[in-house]
Amino acid sequence: MKPKPYRPSIRSLQEDFARRLALKRMRERARKGKPPLKKVIMDNSEPWMENPSSVADYLEIARLVDEHTRLWRSRFNDSSTN
Repeated sequence: MKPKPYRPSIRSLQEDFARRLALKRMRERARKGKPPLKKVIMDNSEPWMENPSSVADYLEIARLVDEHTRLWRSRFNDSSTN
């Protein structure tokens, strides 16, 4: 009786292909060097004042923050913050 030829499963072929592709990409990246990092914006808020330089500037910023906080509190009318 003639033995059946070895046929790997589809899953093992997919895993082997994925490993080879990952190794190929790693080698290409190693040859080219690291890709440039994308600039990520961590904070989407705008500054209250560009480059404050004196105590008066910081006091003005604090006053504006307090004013905006009061506006937001009155807008939502939250009794727990009074």
